[in-house]
Amino acid sequence: MSKSNKIYEKLGNYIINNNFTFNLDEQPMVQDFEDVIGENIGLVAKCVPNIEKFFPSKGKIVREYFDPDDENYDGKKIDYVKEDDLWTDEDCEWLYCLAYDGHIVKLGMTITSLKSRYGSYSCGTGRAMKKGSCSTTNFIISECNAHAVMNNMEVEIYGISVSKKIEKETRFGVTKECIYSTIRDKETMITEAFKNAYGHKPVLCIQDGK
Repeated sequence: MSKSNKIYEKLGNYIINNNFTFNLDEQPMVQDFEDVIGENIGLVAKCVPNIEKFFPSKGKIVREYFDPDDENYDGKKIDYVKEDDLWTDEDCEWLYCLAYDGHIVKLGMTITSLKSRYGSYSCGTGRAMKKGSCSTTNFIISECNAHAVMNNMEVEIYGISVSKKIEKETRFGVTKECIYSTIRDKETMITEAFKNAYGHKPVLCIQDGK
């Protein structure tokens, strides 16, 4: 059992003996799913090792880097680099696909920017799990992404923007434009479309919604 599996045994549902428990080739491609939903899914970011090559030190800011040769390393192993300015967009809500070598392994949503959501995933370190200060979902996704990256897979995040609904309402003698979120319903809809097409949820959809 790996160090990470010892930290949280349910990681073994996804990684055992340094291998994914699922067959990646059996997971649908992003382009195929675009045909299913009739919409474009744009690449917004990639996952890379948390090393100086991708995140050089800046001035007095000291960054802790991942040491692949240290089997006891329990800090941040991976991080994310922008491929499109939509990565930081906060005007919309977002649906996203996480893909390994172009195969979809997770669908999700966020009411903030995609960068912010994946920043939350990045908090899922072994160190945080030992302290009990991160969610198990964040830990599993981070460990799976790190495993994929360390095995030379392309780990990519694709986004679909969802506009916030704005409706004018009058109440208490005051009229105001109110903003309504529909992203959770949209996540349910896109997940249902995936299940209808392929007969199962994406393999890393550990829970519905967040």
